[in-house]
Amino acid sequence: MKQAWQRISAREQRLLQMLAAFLSAVVAYSLIWQPTRQRLESAERQYQQQAQLAAQLLQATPRGRSSVDTRQPFSLRISQSASVAGLEIHQMETDAELLRLTLNGTPQALLQWLDGVEREGVALHTLTLEKRDARLEARVVLR
Repeated sequence: MKQAWQRISAREQRLLQMLAAFLSAVVAYSLIWQPTRQRLESAERQYQQQAQLAAQLLQATPRGRSSVDTRQPFSLRISQSASVAGLEIHQMETDAELLRLTLNGTPQALLQWLDGVEREGVALHTLTLEKRDARLEARVVLR
C-alpha cells in the first residue's frame, strides 16, 4: 500500500488528502453535528413550551368559591352546597370529624358537586356510587 501511495504524484496525493479531509468533514457533520443540533433545537422547543405552560399556570386564577359561608358548621355547609347543586340528601350522620352522607342526583351534578367539595378543601374519605335508573346514589364520608 505504501508503494502504491509513493507511485502517485505529489499533486494527486494532495488531491486525495483534500478529498479525505472533505469526506471526513461531511461524515462528521452528518453523524455528529447535525443530530446534536436537532436534539438541541428539540430541547429548546420543549423548554419554551414548558416555560409557556408555567407562565399560564402562574397567571391562572382559582375558581370562585361557592357562596356558602365558611363560618357555618361543616354539616350545614355541605348540606347547603348539595342543595344548591340539585342533589337530594337522604341521610346525614356526623361523628367526631367525619360526615356520612347518602345522596342522589344526576351523574353530572353529583360529580361536579364532589369536585367542588374537594376544591374547597374537604377531604373525601370514602365514596360509593350506585346507579339508580338515570340517577346516581352516592354514599360519601367526608372529613
